[in-house]
Amino acid sequence: MVETGGTTQVVKEDFKKLLRRRFPQYIATTAACMGGFSLGCCVGWSAPCVELLKEKYNYTEFLTDIIAAVLPLGCALGMPVVPFLVDKIGRKWMMLSLAPVFLVGWIFIIAGVSELSLLIVGRLLTGACGGMYCVVAPMYCAEISEKHIRGTLGMFFQLLLVLGILYAFSCGYSKSVIITSLLCAIGPIIFALMMIFMPESPLYYMSKDNEEAARKSMRYFRGPDYNIDPEIADFKEQIEWSRHHTVSLSIFMKKPVLKTMGVAFGLMFAQQFSGIDAIIFYCETIFKQTGVDMDPLLQMMIVAIVQVIAGIIAVILIDQLGRKVLLIISFSVMTLCLVCLGFFFILKKNNPDAAENLFWLPLVSACVYILAFCIGAGPIPWAYMSEIFPTKLKGTASSAASLFNWMVAFIVTVSFSSMIHAIGIAASFFIFGIVCVLSIVFVIFCVIETRGKTFTEILKEFGTHEIDN
Repeated sequence: MVETGGTTQVVKEDFKKLLRRRFPQYIATTAACMGGFSLGCCVGWSAPCVELLKEKYNYTEFLTDIIAAVLPLGCALGMPVVPFLVDKIGRKWMMLSLAPVFLVGWIFIIAGVSELSLLIVGRLLTGACGGMYCVVAPMYCAEISEKHIRGTLGMFFQLLLVLGILYAFSCGYSKSVIITSLLCAIGPIIFALMMIFMPESPLYYMSKDNEEAARKSMRYFRGPDYNIDPEIADFKEQIEWSRHHTVSLSIFMKKPVLKTMGVAFGLMFAQQFSGIDAIIFYCETIFKQTGVDMDPLLQMMIVAIVQVIAGIIAVILIDQLGRKVLLIISFSVMTLCLVCLGFFFILKKNNPDAAENLFWLPLVSACVYILAFCIGAGPIPWAYMSEIFPTKLKGTASSAASLFNWMVAFIVTVSFSSMIHAIGIAASFFIFGIVCVLSIVFVIFCVIETRGKTFTEILKEFGTHEIDN
């Protein structure tokens, strides 16, 4: 099948020819999502390095909690910068401008292994850059993609992010914080070398009244024989609407915009309060508490491999099943896994012999939980956010939702150890499970399916296509 703009032409096309035509979209998406790989390195760095900092540099548990939690805080601090730059210098050049700052952050971490202040500055810088990639990379990917593969390409960010986590876990076998950090610093360099050759988003060019450049960019992504006129017309319609509205507090108070913001914030809350950051950041520590006789780093590697497999599954399924179905499946399976983990730790406390016979349950539950997270709750909120906001509001609205996401992530990460000490690890998992159940209800009643729809069609469903200022 060949999809042309808003219509579907029933034309048989050889699969290889279709793949070849779409190849530039896949390459550009991979390049942009190397920012996700770099962020994944930052996230994955915590698990092996937190333990090494305790063992080799005499860091206390409180200080390692701070070091781990500083990353999402840095991600949150970077959010206010996005609206000012993403529409000024463009998606491509904003992402490229972050690469040197990312490298500087890793240099601070490498130089400051035994100096807490330098370590924190490095984590803040890498976090800020990674957080901004979370907004700009999915935005870029959505704007260069055909509507029928927009979901698939939107999953690339999460896939590259979990590959980054796996890579960082692998680097942890060096048993050195410095070597692990040096290897992780490769990510921003690879990103810059790939992204420099990619065109800017055609929608950005249209917003700058440069239709010739927009058509050239679109032609690169669609191929010489593809009819780009319907998509260019759709972009024009979005830009025309944007020109009649200024970004002000009053427009965010309009009911359709509030509804759209509520959906974005709700998905971000559900993502972070599902407990994923607590499990990832303290993966090794959690497994140590199970008493399972297996190398903790090997356990983390197994979990990371599961994440990658889940990311590939999500890429395959997203444009087949849609966003809502995958989210419901994801949160349902996560609920079951969290309940299993909770009951295991209750059993371990009250009947250690019985728990010994279920030694496999924590690892299996954690692996299935992360697989479920990575096919829905993890990637879809970021991809969905890049689809649902009007062009004029996209930078500000996406940044606000991302800021909320990372602030919640910071709260969950910094409070997880205290939460365990206060109410126990079993009760903590049960609380996360309750959030997952509530998230299923939220998705069923509040989330609008965007699969196979143009940006204009999505805005019309949310009611943000035409809003009086």
